[in-house]
Amino acid sequence: MKRCDNKLFFSKGYLDRKAYAELVKNHSGRIFAICFSMLSNREDAEDVTQQAFLKGFSDIRQLRDISKFGAWITQIAKHMCLDLLRRKKLNKTALKQIADDEVKDEPANDDNKYSRLQSALMQLKDEYRLPLMLYYFDGKSTKKIAETLEITVDLAHTHLSRARKKLRQILSTEGGAQ
Repeated sequence: MKRCDNKLFFSKGYLDRKAYAELVKNHSGRIFAICFSMLSNREDAEDVTQQAFLKGFSDIRQLRDISKFGAWITQIAKHMCLDLLRRKKLNKTALKQIADDEVKDEPANDDNKYSRLQSALMQLKDEYRLPLMLYYFDGKSTKKIAETLEITVDLAHTHLSRARKKLRQILSTEGGAQ
């Protein structure tokens, strides 16, 4: 827990903006890492991180225990990422349908492998995809993954193992390379 998390935020009926700014500073790196691991896009991750902290600022009165701010803002950010992914998935689904209708029986190529991998990653549950992406794309250790996601090291290891297994299954059923 950070020093700032224990400060009183409300005095004389208004929010202490300086204390909130310090909370943002203390938690923004972790929130950005989570958003980036979910979205795989720096600009989207930056936008969602900022939006999560703005929502947190407007909803801070709903938080009963300020020591739980880190977990609370993490949940806000995760939900916002999922909302963005759902919107993008709807757009991708429509584009994919158009592409499927337009391009029939095209042979697979290297660009397609990346696309298939990205698609397979997006099929994983968040609890599996996040640790996998933090491990492979951000180079984080299992211990750092556990800290980032606020889970135990054993659970992080289990999620990584299950993610790899599920990813192999998805890729093999799509006819392909692992």
